[in-house]
Amino acid sequence: GLSKAALTCYTLMQAKRYPNLTVTSLSPGFIQTAMTKGFGAKLTPDQGTVSLIRCLFGDAVSGYYYGSDGLRSPLT
Repeated sequence: GLSKAALTCYTLMQAKRYPNLTVTSLSPGFIQTAMTKGFGAKLTPDQGTVSLIRCLFGDAVSGYYYGSDGLRSPLT
């Protein structure tokens, strides 16, 4: 919703302000934890690291938002 849109906007602003850094935002997805039990979370903690690993070690592009599948969101 609105908080993700604000985060994406802030990510774009920071990427422009600091062109020498790779600035991204990401979502691990809805992870199965004790806190999400009974709410339909589908991803394991290991699956929740896909976007993080891509941003740390892959070909992440500054200013982009990456979803739980490690792919760039079409909004950025």
